[in-house]
Parts: sequence; C-alpha cells; structure tokens
Amino acid sequence: MTVWEERPIEVANLFNPAFCGETIRLCVKSYANEAGSGLPYLLSFLVLPVVMYGDTRVTMAARRYAFLYNWLQDHPHLRIEFAERVRELLPFSRESLMFLLQINALTLDDDGTLKPTQYRRKGVRSQNEDSIKDCYDKAELLGKWFARAGDVTTIYAMWGVQL
Repeated sequence: MTVWEERPIEVANLFNPAFCGETIRLCVKSYANEAGSGLPYLLSFLVLPVVMYGDTRVTMAARRYAFLYNWLQDHPHLRIEFAERVRELLPFSRESLMFLLQINALTLDDDGTLKPTQYRRKGVRSQNEDSIKDCYDKAELLGKWFARAGDVTTIYAMWGVQL
C-alpha cells in the first residue's frame, strides 16, 4: 500500500478509510440486522469491489431483486474481472477495516465475524452527497443479500472468486 502522502489525490479522496469504512460498516450492520449474527470476515472484502464499481451499483435494485443469486443471473457481465477488482481493492478494504476496529465502529469476534457497535457517525456535507448516499444505500442492500445468500464459500463462488 502506498504511503498516504504519496497517493494520487483522486485515490486518497475516493478510497479514504473513513468513507470506505462507513460503506463496509453499513453492510455489516445490515447483514447483522437481517441474519441476527455478525458478517463473516471474508465477506467484508467483497463490499468495496461491489459498491465502489459504478456499473455494478447502478444495476442494484432493492425492489426488483430480493436475492443476490437472481441479480447476478440477470447481470453475468458484472462477474467479469471481479476477482481482479477484489485483489486491487484488498489493501483499501484492509485499511478501512483496521480503521473501523481502531475507532470501535466494529468488533471482530473470536469466531471471525464482524459485528457493529453502537457507533454513530457524524453527518458530513459534501458536493457528492447523492453518490455517497447511493454507495451507502447499496452497501446496506448488499448486507441483506449476503445474509440471504448462504455461506462464504457459496457467495464467493457466485462471484467467481476462489478462496
């Protein structure tokens, strides 16, 4: 991972740990609300590659799709090079998870599940407020889909990613 000061400004702005962390945290919270348990740690590495990719985010519809499998069947092109996206965003996912754990926005249990805490984020005004809200909304939807989709191995297989 490039040292923070040496990152291009666009990368630093888009993939900053606070924004990416909040995206992951909302997915974890939604998963916990739906499943009644914490999000498996390995699933957290799929959140940013799904939510941060505009073409993927645009096709996600809560009203039309209740299940991840159905959505992926209707949009098979989204799996093309998805594994590579996961690898590329892995450093940002790790950095965001470390940030969330340091500020106690999430906990990591001994059984390898991430659970939300009573953390409350402060409202932030931004020029890109609509796109930020869209990312957060899609992260929550993804958490619900993950909760209904089965185990980690099944979800990774749906995306064509090997563990």
